[in-house]
Amino acid sequence: MVLKRTNLTWSDIGFQRNGFAIGVLKGLSLGTVCFAIAYGLEFAILSLQGNPAHFELYVSGFSLTGSPIKNTDFLFFGLCLFFNAINVWMEEGVFRGLFIKMLSETTPFMTANFIAAFLFGIWHIVMPIRSYINGEMPFAEMILMSIGYVILAGIMGIKWGLLNRMTGNLWVGLGDHLFNNTVATNMLHVVSSTGADELQIVRIMAAQLVSFIFVLVIYIYRSRKEGE
Repeated sequence: MVLKRTNLTWSDIGFQRNGFAIGVLKGLSLGTVCFAIAYGLEFAILSLQGNPAHFELYVSGFSLTGSPIKNTDFLFFGLCLFFNAINVWMEEGVFRGLFIKMLSETTPFMTANFIAAFLFGIWHIVMPIRSYINGEMPFAEMILMSIGYVILAGIMGIKWGLLNRMTGNLWVGLGDHLFNNTVATNMLHVVSSTGADELQIVRIMAAQLVSFIFVLVIYIYRSRKEGE
């Protein structure tokens, strides 16, 4: 409906047909490498604490306070992938596609990217608010988690915006986003004697910071090379 009202097409906001497969594969590869580093860090921390851990593959609902749900049926893996694909398509299409496209008409790209990333961070405040309403965390913790979520989601948004700028489409960012939302937060879990995914937020932050620095370095290098 928005695309029709603004006379834009799916291709105009980054969903070009060309480059779909290779772009998504690059994004999945980026997510795989960065989260491999983050998982390694998580295992190292737990080991140093005298609490060795192991991997478990199951589907759970993402929660800031940990989810006790463990679904191992193939159907749940399919549903997790399907609904996360819809969610990622929506978020990339709106925040990196539509918002950056429209904001860039009146502002420089980096300004548009920062605004879209900030809005993306605000969008995710619903997570700590939900935990507070459900009685899973106190008000003060909700405020701190909300601030942290705006920063974390904002960094992720900036990174995916830079990938959009460099590639001219949303596919690489979409692939990386999909890996983060499915494998790293809902499917591949770190379980120790004291629980599951106790350091999940550390895992996500570490992976996203490594990924952000990697993408930023490439973006700066390309920008300087093009300016020569």
